[in-house]
Amino acid sequence: MPGSVTRDKGRGTRNLRMLVFGWLLFLVASSVTAAGIAPDGSFDNMNCIGCHEKRDNELVKAWRVSAHGKDKSVADCVACHGNSHDGATVKARQDETCIACHGGQKNPVVHSYANSKHGLILKLERKTWNWTRPLAQANYRTPGCAYCHMHAAEHNVSAMVRNADLLQKDSKEMESIKDATRQVCQDCHAPRYISRLFDNGEKMLEIARMKVREARDLLSQARKQYTREELKPAEERYQEMRSVHLKNVYLGIAHQSPDYQWWYGQPALDGDLLRIKGAISELIRIKNASLAQQTQCAQ
Repeated sequence: MPGSVTRDKGRGTRNLRMLVFGWLLFLVASSVTAAGIAPDGSFDNMNCIGCHEKRDNELVKAWRVSAHGKDKSVADCVACHGNSHDGATVKARQDETCIACHGGQKNPVVHSYANSKHGLILKLERKTWNWTRPLAQANYRTPGCAYCHMHAAEHNVSAMVRNADLLQKDSKEMESIKDATRQVCQDCHAPRYISRLFDNGEKMLEIARMKVREARDLLSQARKQYTREELKPAEERYQEMRSVHLKNVYLGIAHQSPDYQWWYGQPALDGDLLRIKGAISELIRIKNASLAQQTQCAQ
């Protein structure tokens, strides 16, 4: 019938239009992905990795070997960037994102930087900065956490951090750290100035090591004469000396924070060493007094 033929033609035309429209959507979506335009949506960490491994596998590999991604992931894509592309880079570039995971404002890692010249300038000016700019080429007047540790989109945040025991000198590790650090510092500072800071920092750290080693050797000798219980106060002081105050010196050097190089660092180590010497001297005095009393009684 003529009417049914007309309806069939109409349905066929609509189906054809829908098919063409569908292909156009597919082509647009493909071109968006190919052009690098971020898709909309809410993502989890596996979504991010699945896409970015194809787009920039080196970036994902760098994250995997870092302290953030190695072994058990402690800071994944979503933790730093959020779960959408909207403002993802801006969020990751600001210190608040890092501080939340690194112990808060009073943690020495955070506090040492916050009290440095860099940290104070950032605190005063950060609200006026354009955080959409890349973390490179001195785009910011002073560096924050991400500018140094994720410079130029470097996702291995461990590249500038010492992993070895601070009491030990690791020349190979130190050269690697120097190379990574220079890439950041030279955005703003002259090479000679950077080298001078490295040399001064190593000398300062070696002075701190000498104090810790002296305390270690004193305790090593004392353990041959006194019980664990007798040496407990000195041993506890030594553990704080090595794990807290030596690290404070290192953080003061790394973050260029005078408060941590000196007040929380070297003088704190001096106090630890004096107290350990005092504790051992007291044990010696008590032991000598006891021996003298025994000698008198024997006479």
